[in-house]
Order: sequence, then structure tokens, then C-alpha cells
Amino acid sequence: MMNPDQPELGEAVPLQTWLLGEIQKQVPVQQNGLQLSIIRKTTVAYAVAKLLRRAITSTPLSAAKISIDNFVVRTKKQHDNSELLPTSSMTDILGVDMISERLSLTIIEPSHVNNMLDEGEEGGTGRAIEVCISPSQLLESSSSAFEQIDEKTICHLFGVMLYQLYSNLDPTSKESLLGADPIQNNSEQLGDDYDGAKEPARKKAATTTYSALHDVNTPPSIIMLVQNLVESKCDHPLNPQNICTSMKEACDDLHLLLHEPSRFMFTRKQLERVGSVQLKFRQNRLYGREKEMSLLSDAFNRVSAGGNEAFFIGGFSGSGKTRLVETVMTLVEISGGYVIKLKFDQVKGRPLLELISAFNELCSLIRKKKSPQELQIIVDQLTESVGSDLSMLGRLLPNVYSLLPRGQLKQSREQGGNRMNFQSVCFILRQFMRVVSSKSHPVMLFLDDLQWSDSTVLDVIHDILSEETDARCFFVGSYRSNEVSSEHAIFGLMKDLETSKVTTQKLILDGIKIEDVNTLISDALCAFPRTTRRLSTIIHEKTQGNPFFCLEFLRSLVDRGLLRHSLRQGSWEWDAEKIGLENTTDNVLYLLSSKMNGLTNEVQTVLKVLSCFGIKVNGNIITYLNSTSQYCDIIVGIEEARSSGFISLTGEPSCYSFAHDKVREAAYSLVPSDEKHDKLGMALINASKGDDLDDATVLTIVCQLNRNLLSLKQSSSSVRTEVSSLNYKSGVIAMNRSDYETASHYFSLASQMLPDNHWESNYELSLQLNIATAKATYSTGNTDKSQAALDIILREATCMEDKLDAYSLVAFIHHSQERGEEAYTTCQDVLTQLGEEIPECVTPEENKKFIEETTLLLSDLSKESLQGMNEMDTSMQTAVKFFSFMAQIAWFSRPELLPFICLRIAKITMENGLCKHSLVGFVQFAFVLCQGKALSLSNVQVGCKIGEIAMSMLDHFDYSEIKTSVVHIYSYVQQHCNPIQKVAESAAKGFELGIACGDTVSAFLNAVQHIRLSIMGGRRLPDVLRETDKYLSIIGHHRNTLSTAYLSIYRQMIATLTGINSGVTTDQGESGEAPEQVYGNRRTLLSHFQQAWQSFWLGYNERCHHYCEKLLGMTQLGGHHRILANFYYGLNSFSLSRKGQLIKAAKLKQVTKDALIVMREAEEVSKWNYRNKVFLLQAEIHSHEGKIDEAEAAYGAAITAARASKFIHEQGLACEYAAFHCKRNDKLDHAVNFFHQAKLCYNEWGCSMKVDYCIKQMSQITNS
Repeated sequence: MMNPDQPELGEAVPLQTWLLGEIQKQVPVQQNGLQLSIIRKTTVAYAVAKLLRRAITSTPLSAAKISIDNFVVRTKKQHDNSELLPTSSMTDILGVDMISERLSLTIIEPSHVNNMLDEGEEGGTGRAIEVCISPSQLLESSSSAFEQIDEKTICHLFGVMLYQLYSNLDPTSKESLLGADPIQNNSEQLGDDYDGAKEPARKKAATTTYSALHDVNTPPSIIMLVQNLVESKCDHPLNPQNICTSMKEACDDLHLLLHEPSRFMFTRKQLERVGSVQLKFRQNRLYGREKEMSLLSDAFNRVSAGGNEAFFIGGFSGSGKTRLVETVMTLVEISGGYVIKLKFDQVKGRPLLELISAFNELCSLIRKKKSPQELQIIVDQLTESVGSDLSMLGRLLPNVYSLLPRGQLKQSREQGGNRMNFQSVCFILRQFMRVVSSKSHPVMLFLDDLQWSDSTVLDVIHDILSEETDARCFFVGSYRSNEVSSEHAIFGLMKDLETSKVTTQKLILDGIKIEDVNTLISDALCAFPRTTRRLSTIIHEKTQGNPFFCLEFLRSLVDRGLLRHSLRQGSWEWDAEKIGLENTTDNVLYLLSSKMNGLTNEVQTVLKVLSCFGIKVNGNIITYLNSTSQYCDIIVGIEEARSSGFISLTGEPSCYSFAHDKVREAAYSLVPSDEKHDKLGMALINASKGDDLDDATVLTIVCQLNRNLLSLKQSSSSVRTEVSSLNYKSGVIAMNRSDYETASHYFSLASQMLPDNHWESNYELSLQLNIATAKATYSTGNTDKSQAALDIILREATCMEDKLDAYSLVAFIHHSQERGEEAYTTCQDVLTQLGEEIPECVTPEENKKFIEETTLLLSDLSKESLQGMNEMDTSMQTAVKFFSFMAQIAWFSRPELLPFICLRIAKITMENGLCKHSLVGFVQFAFVLCQGKALSLSNVQVGCKIGEIAMSMLDHFDYSEIKTSVVHIYSYVQQHCNPIQKVAESAAKGFELGIACGDTVSAFLNAVQHIRLSIMGGRRLPDVLRETDKYLSIIGHHRNTLSTAYLSIYRQMIATLTGINSGVTTDQGESGEAPEQVYGNRRTLLSHFQQAWQSFWLGYNERCHHYCEKLLGMTQLGGHHRILANFYYGLNSFSLSRKGQLIKAAKLKQVTKDALIVMREAEEVSKWNYRNKVFLLQAEIHSHEGKIDEAEAAYGAAITAARASKFIHEQGLACEYAAFHCKRNDKLDHAVNFFHQAKLCYNEWGCSMKVDYCIKQMSQITNS
């Protein structure tokens, strides 16, 4: 029984017998049968060549051994023994044996593979052969002594043998090829006669080989191989450059024929189909970049495993940068990832707008690839990340709405009040990428031609990649290394990414090696690589190995007749000497433009026109141009330009793209300067007049107009107005996508194009243009330009209604620059002009009445009552809007006026209906109720109720532009009734939302609140310190001194307790500014609280007592700070008393009594936040009064309550106080145990100062 691990030996058939069977099978001849027969013959020829090559290295060979009679073909055994027929498929050939040398070649697992067909290419299937040569198991040795021959002779005789194989055993030509009588065929006479063969006879025989083989339909490539082998012994071969004198070369040629028959054997069918011979460039192969492809693939695999990575590829134009990146795109898609590809265009500009559009297309890609269930998960994650209404994300990336189920959420239309900026763009894209990119779905972002991007684009990339999240983003950027200086922002990005610990690789693509150029040319000419080496050397020298230049140089050789196809020989011919001496340019642009000059006028017109639009242009632009008299023939040349390979039609919607950047540059170089751009722009304006143009068309038209704006300024007023209007529309498009730099540029050009009397002749355009300019320039940080545009509006606008947007932005700018009085005065002026009377000052008694009146107005407030109210009319909404903003400002600069403002909002609402600013006013009133010296339980309860109702109703409105400020205000209400840790998280979300929508003032105040509540909530101090530093870094870029001052104070508190700073600092904190310089005495309040809180935890009792008394005497002290100050004041008073400090017993009793009353009232609203504090105060009172058992029970309750509320710091405090209580009562073991528990809590909190303190106390007890 046959061993299954052993290859099948098959049935041995003498080669000549096998060949006779092939000949018999070819009658009648059919095309497919003939091709299959040739492939089978070539398989046998390849096997013979491999055997001969092996034999050369082992034993001397004689001429007699190189004949058909010395070989046997092994085939699958025949089931029908009546007739021996040849095999019918390639797989039936199992191997070939060499009789005299007893060598056996076995074809190992022969497989049929796609022969690397390019698109549109036809042909047979290639054969990827692997062989194994071993001693034959079927043959016996039949050797005798003969004179050894050299390898050239072996090649010659192998050529003769191939001639027999492919000519179907033609004896006539064999005689002339050998130079001996073929009838005398015994091995001895063959050896004797061979050396006496005459050179002229062999040469003459070689010249007749072509016709003999051609008559039996042998492919030209095989005829050439036979000729090259036969001529290996000629002293004067017909083509000395191509003779084959090595069996290795013969093996390589035959293997190539088998592997790609459609390219290297069967080309006649393609010639008959196209009618002419084309250079067969591979569309899907990248030559000479195997190492680079491996580096790129490895980088992506690392990204898939975890983390972001950047890969920069530099090189000359045409070096294959884009093609290299495209090789990994398939890998990304197979792995479940997404590919975003963007090519920056030198003509178009606006790189940030293009980048945002690319991310927008990613939404569409996700939509196509994901199921409804997967999309819902993504939507839920996006909602959690960027806000419940997705309006900010939807404004930047409108296609995000395509991810939503129908009817779930509606796209926001209200964008006028939005103040997004560049930081908003970065933040939103970062949050978006955090959600949509993951280990299972990595995102590859490929930005081509980075040299034409700008710093804003690169900053976005840095922001996304440097984010420390679970996102998986593989960034690949390519650039022309010869067109950027060392100062270009690309290199700054590389450095910044490395600083941010983002894995970054840089690769420079030089020209490919001469061997790779030879492979490229061999493929293009369908010729054996050994025959193209000299031509490749010349081309490599002239092109420096630039792949695109090589291709174009080959094409130019064909165009000039230096490279031509011989129909008779069936192959390409050239004169290498003549090409080498040709005085050709080393500039590919010259080659391309020269070729274009030979095209028809219609094609030249197409290429010139398209080149003015950049690397690609939408088809509708061509349609518009074709409708004009000037460009009416443009469609005629489109198809010819496509067939010539200069352009292609791609994409949805369709657009025309140049085959390569250099093709566009060459076409553009042919355009006379007076025919560029502005004429195209005006033609498009006329052709599209009256149409509702999409964004892409508007931007395309404006791009043409703006390239020569100077000449258009000399045009008529109507033309100037039209150009100005289009630039304004382009700016709005850019601003709607949050590209404010580009928007500002368009608005500036629009202003320049307006006629001199534009406020009279084009009032509406002038008004809208100036307000848009003010918004865009403010968002770029240029407040001077923004203020200048606003001043123009306030001077030129003819009515108050037209000035309102300007006033609103003026007030906001003042507020953002911490000019509170000016912001307040602006709102006051507007409200006065709207008929409102604003008091200059109010008394405490009046404020009390305002609060009571507002409370009464809102006493029946409920969600249902609000839902039943009518919508407020526009004019009254304006008043409420300015009152609401006025309240934000008054909180800092005029806090005594807050009750009056809230009353006016409530009255206007109750009389005129509801708007979103009404609800904001209600939240602001809830804030008023929770503040002040006369803080009461009833006010806090009412405030929490009103705030909760108003916030629930706000979700029914689109209030994204004010949501950040509302979140900040409401946090001061929530901190009384909700777990403080959750309120801190809400403030963190408020910061993110503020950055997203551009309300940085409110964002930074939310950051301050987040840090404050995190500290009070017992979060780990090192974590809070890191977040504080992050906030300070972000705020530092905006130069917001107020938030910086606040955060610096909190940072100092944290740093001191963690042991980074030692001692207690002065009241001024880190910034060094006097407290009065920043919004009155608000910073003074915070500084005093810092000193009181920090001194309490460090045990500086006198200092804590001093600052607590100061705080509790200040009318503007916030409600939450007032509650905590009472708590620390009460506890600290016991510590002072026990240390023997001067504090009267009556005062101590009153202080602790007041503190306990305050804490119990607070507990009524939130047990979570205050129950542990009540227990601890009670425990201290009991301990002071000597009620030991009651004290111990209260300490235990305080510890338990603090643990339940996750106040790790106050759990440690209760343990510490319990330890001192035990120590005072001589329960030292209990004291040590409580100090140990306190130490564990403080260690978890991250407070090294308190940890050291507990260790010291335990040591003292132990040592005593």
C-alpha cells in the first residue's frame, strides 16, 4: 500500500512519446487547447532546465545527455490502457526524470493561481511551481564516458531541444541547428560531429528559427528564448545583448512564462483586441518597496494592538508615497478598520475645512459598515462623550446624524449663537475618535501632500494622537521632502508627537534600485528581465530611479519612436546606444508638457481647464462650463483625455481626477497667465446664476475668483457685489464647519470686494458680513478685529434690532476678557434701550423683598405648568436673554443686583410666555436662594426644586450655546442636594462641553468647580493635582487670569497636603496679583477659604480660627463654603480649647451649637453630603462634655457614614478624632488602632502630610 506521505511517482513516459501524444491532441487545433498544450510543454521544459542545472553542479555533462531521448515525463496513471494519450491538464504532469544521471524532479503540490492580471487583462492561468530533485526511483543508470562540455554549449543544446519540443519534433531545422546529420542520431556520433559544426551554418539556422516556430503558433517569447539559447555558441549572434548563456537564466525565463502566461506568452489575443500594442504597466504593483511596506504594515499592527502611532513618508513627487500607503489600506479594511484619505490641494487651500470634511465622511463609512444595533451603541457612546443632543458634534460633522435611527434626534438648526473655536474643533474630533476608533475598529488617517497643509491641521492631528485613551488611530502623512524646509510645521509635529510619547516613524523614499527598475520595464515590455537590463540601466541613470519618471520616460520613448513594437517578432525593440546618447531632460514635467502639446486642441483645453481647479474637479463644474460659449467644447475632449490616461472619472458624485500631481502641474504650465482662474470663475458665475448651489460648487467658484481678485476689483459694482456675496457664502460654509481661520479669510476678501457705498446699496449683506466677521475673528482669538467689526455695526446699523447680535457679542467679549463692569454696562445699555429700568444699587431690604416676590411668583412652578405656557415672542426673548447674561456677569461684578435681575426674568416670563433664557433665569434664581449669609433650609429646598424643574425643561430646547454656563450655575445648587462627587463629574462634563461649543469662560469656571468639589469630595489628591495641572495648561493658552488664579489656589492646597509644597503660603496665591484686581473680592473669599481649609487639615488651629471668622463675616460667602466653614470652625474650636488656647467656654458652646444647627439643616437636604459631619460634631461635643460612651458611638457613626458617602478624607478625620478621644481617656490600644485606620484612609486620599502625622502619633503612644 502506498505511503500517503510519499509523492505519487506516476507513470513514466519517454519524453518523445509524450510529445507525440501532445502533437496528436493538437489536431484539430483550438485556441484554448493550444494554449494549454504550450503551458504543458513549458512545464516540461522548465523541469528539464532545472534537472540540467542540477546536473551541471554534480557531474560532467556530455552533449549526448542533452537530448529528448534522455528524459522521461511522469504523469498520472492512465485508467484506459488501450491507448497512451498525453495528459489533458497541467496537474497531470507529476515530474520529469533524467535517465543518464538518474535524477528525478517532482512537482510539489502544483497549484493554479491568479497570474496577477491587471484590471481588464485577459489570459490563461499561471502556474506557481515548486520542485524537488532527488535520485530517481524508476530509472537505472545508463552512463558512459564522454567529453565534458561547457555551460554555453549546454545552453545551445538545450535550445535545440526546446526547438524540438515546441516545433513538434521538426527534424529539418534540428539538423541545421546542430550542424550535423540528424539521421545519425546515436550518442557517439552526436558527440563526434558536434564540435566540427560550422559557425555560419548555426548562425543561418538561428535566423530561420522564428518562421519555423511561428508556423506552429509558438508564442514570440518562447521563440526568442529558443533563439537566445541557440545563439549562445555563435561568435557573431544576431542579438548579442540577449543571448542566454546560463541555465539559471533559462530556468528564470521559463518560470516567468509559467507564472504569468498572459503577460509573457499569450499577448497576440490582446493585440488583436486593442488593435495596437500598449505598454503593459502594472496597476497593482509597487516596485522595490518591500521593506517599506513591511514597516508600514508592522506599524498598523501595533496600532491595532494598542495605542496611536504616526508614520511620516517623505520623498520626491512620483517616488511612490501614495502607492506605498495604499498597500496597507486593504489590511486596515480586512481588520475591520476605517480608512480616511485626504489629499491636500495646493490650488484649493482651506486645509482645515478639508480635514473636517474627511472626518465627516468617516461617519458615512461607519454607517455603511455597521448594523443598526452597532450604530446605536456608537450613538450612545457619542451622547455620553459630547452631550445628549449631539448638536456640537453634528455642527462639525453633519453626517453624524446619519448614524441615528430615524426620528430619534433632529439635526440642530440653531447655530447663530454658537461660539466654537479651534479648541472646540480639536476637542470634538478627539472625543469623536475616542468613540469610533477601537482595537476592533482602528482608524487609519492618511493625509497626502502635507506640505500644502498648515499648522492648524497639524495641531488637530497632534491633539488626536496625543490623547491618552483606548482609541486606535494610525496616522500616515506624506510630503514632498524636496519642497519643504527644516522649518516647516511637519517637522514640528514630529517633534511634538515624540515629546507626547506617541510612537513616530519617519521614512524617506529615494529612487528604487536598478534591479527594481528592470523588473518594472520587463513587466511593461512583457520581456524577459535579462533582455532589458541595459535599457534599465540607461533609464535608471536618467530618472534616478523615480518610479513615475521611469514610466513617463518609457512612454516618451514610444512617442518618439525610440521604443517600438515589432509585429513580426512579437516583441519590443530599441537601440540602447541611441537612447543612451539621446539628450533628454531629467524633468518629468517637460516630458509630460511636450506630450500634451501634441494632443488635439480639445484635449489640451480639457487638461488646461481642469488643471486650474487642482488635482480633481466635480463633474457638475464641467457641466456648467460646457454650457458657456467660451468652454462649450470641453465635453468633447474629456473622453480622449481619459483614454490617453491623463485623467480618470471617479467617485460619487462623479469627479474628474488627474492621474498624478505631475500631470496636473504639466497641464497647468501650459495655461497662459491671462487665461487662468478669474475667467473661469466669471464663466461659472454666469452659468450657475439662479441655481441653488451646493457648498462644494460655491467653494470651487470662489477659489477661481480669488486667484486673481485684484483684476476683479476694477469690475462693475454688480460684479464686485456678486464676488463679495460668494465669498461671504464661502465664509459661512467654513464657519458652519468650525474652520474660523478660513472663514475669516473669506469674510476679509468679501469686505474688500464690496463697493464703496455698500452700506447704502447692500445694507443686508454689509450687516451680515460684519457680524459674521466679528464672530469668526473672535473664534480665532483676534478680538481686536472682532471689536472693529462690531463697532462698524453699532455705527452703521439703522435700528436697534440689527444691533442686538453685535451688542451680545460685545458683552461676551468683555466678559471673556474679565472686564466685568464693561460687560455689565453693555447689557444695561441694551436693556435700557429696550425699555427696562435697571437700578444702580439696591439695599439688603430690597433684595429680601425681591427674593420673596420671585419665590411667590414661582411657588406653583412645575414641569407641567411650564409645558403649558406659550412661547415668548422674539422681542421679549431678547430682553430675557440680556437679563440672563447680565446675571452671569453680576455674579462676579454686581452680586447685589442678582435678586432684581431674577425677579425681572420671572415677571417677563409669567406675563409673556416661556423661552430657554427664562429657564436659565430660574436656575440663576435657584442659585441665589442657595447663597448668602442668611442661608436657610427652606430657601435651599425651594432652590433645589426650582433648579431641578428648570433643568429638566431645558432639555426640550436647543440650548447648546448656553448649556455650559447653566451647568456651572446649577452645580452651586446641586452641591446642596446631590452627592458632591456626582456634581464634580457634572462640572467636568461642563468643562468639556464649554470647550466644545467655544464658551471658554464658562468652561474654565466649570473646571474650577470640578477641582473644588473633587477636593471636598475626597477624591485622590494626586489625581486631582494632575487634572488641575491639565486645566491650568489649557487655560494658560487663553490667558484667563480669573480661572488661573482660582485653580492656582486649589493647586497650592493640594500640593501642600501631598507634600509637594511645605508650609502655608500668603493670601495672594501663585499668580502674585492683588485680590482686588480680579472681579472684586471673589478671589479674596476663595483665598480665605483656602487658608482656613488648609490650616485645618494641617493642624494650624489659630490660623484656621482666624480665617473661619473672617469668612463667616463676609456677606458674599457662597452657601456651600459657608456650610463647610461652619463645620471646620466648630471642629477647630474644640482643638483650640484642648490645646489651652484662649477661647471662652461660652463662645465655644455657641460656636459648636451654631455649627451643629447648620450641619443638621444641610443634612435635611442631603444626608449623603452632611450626615457624617453631623455625627462627627456630635462626637466632639460628647467627648468635650465627658460623655465617653455617647462619643464613641458618634465617632463610629461618623466613620461609617463617611465610608458610605465615599468621603475617604473625612473617614480618616473621624478615625483621627476617635483616636485622640481614646488617648484622652487612656484607651491607648484603641487610640493606636484608630490612628492606624486614619493613616490608611489618608494614604488612600494621597495626603502624605496627614499620613506622617498619624505615624508620629502612633510612635509617641508606643514609645510612652
